[in-house]
Amino acid sequence: MTISTEAHKPLPFSSAVGSLIEATDAIKNFRAIALLALTFIGAVLVGGVLTMLAGSMRSPLLAFFGGLMAFLVMFYGSNAVGILLMRDVQGQPGMSLVDAVLVSLYTSHRLIAVVFLEFLIVLAAMIAIAIILFVCKIPVLGPVLYAVVFPLSAIVLGVLVFALFYVMLPLAGPAAWSGASVFQIIARLNQIVRTKLVSVILLEVLLFLITSFVALLIFGVLGTGGSLTTGMSAGILGLGSQMNMYTLASGLGGGSGSGYIIAAGLGGGLLMAAAAVVPGLIFTKGVCIIYLNATRNVDFSASEASLNDGLAVVKKKAEEARERARALTEQATAPAAPAAPAAAAAAPADSLQCPNCKAPVASDDAFCGECAHKLK
Repeated sequence: MTISTEAHKPLPFSSAVGSLIEATDAIKNFRAIALLALTFIGAVLVGGVLTMLAGSMRSPLLAFFGGLMAFLVMFYGSNAVGILLMRDVQGQPGMSLVDAVLVSLYTSHRLIAVVFLEFLIVLAAMIAIAIILFVCKIPVLGPVLYAVVFPLSAIVLGVLVFALFYVMLPLAGPAAWSGASVFQIIARLNQIVRTKLVSVILLEVLLFLITSFVALLIFGVLGTGGSLTTGMSAGILGLGSQMNMYTLASGLGGGSGSGYIIAAGLGGGLLMAAAAVVPGLIFTKGVCIIYLNATRNVDFSASEASLNDGLAVVKKKAEEARERARALTEQATAPAAPAAPAAAAAAPADSLQCPNCKAPVASDDAFCGECAHKLK
């Protein structure tokens, strides 16, 4: 499924900043809220049940499988939420939860490939710089070369790390949710890094502040209400000292009030999980807005063509190397050629000579015409 990322005209930076406030409207998307809540619950249930089974069976492999399944539920569920919010930001028609999950299962693996390729790029840069640093160990010339290599390496690695953690990783999700393929994502993010790195970082810092403020506000409200409710419950229900944050978090407590303690712990846990959903939705919708603003009215055809040309060159060289290796292998494993026949039998007829006088003779002559030497 491909979702268009085009818009009518680019937004100035001030308008892009103002549009981030709209990320708080994510709490109005009830489908996204429900799907993210189901994702959290599903991940906890799958991981918890398999982990308990692994503990009872003393199976580390089953525990690893439980953690992997919980991660996959979180991964595909979170991407399905991102697809819903991306369509919301783009003004596209809504999508059912089942359709969002199906699209996520079909496309979210692109993110794994993109992240793998991004880390390979950073690793390749670090290896290249390490090789240059080894060259700097040359006596006399090494320190002079290092005076240039050090600042250049610092700039290259700094830009790469900032581009990786502030552009590539945060915006890879929105790019995939908009329907881009793996190489389209790489090409588009590369152009964003080259042209809009600073503005994107500023917008992401602002989004972090907005998300943090909303989280502090929500948890502050819940913390205040929870403290007051805890005090009132301790007095009215006769729980006394059992009603404290430790017993609520652990579900412990003895006596007749233990049932209330367990109920409060479960209810409080669900309340905290629901509260965590809201900042997650705001951040997800915010990165969608940042991506759309960064790609608005931008032509990526040149960047994508350049990437395709580079991949074609790499593929051609790899094919040539494979063909060369195949030819060398065939040459090494080929059977030895049969021995050549005797010179007299292989030589053409006009090159035969009489062994006595060396006069030329024919292959069917019985005697030499010059010295009458018997040939047969």
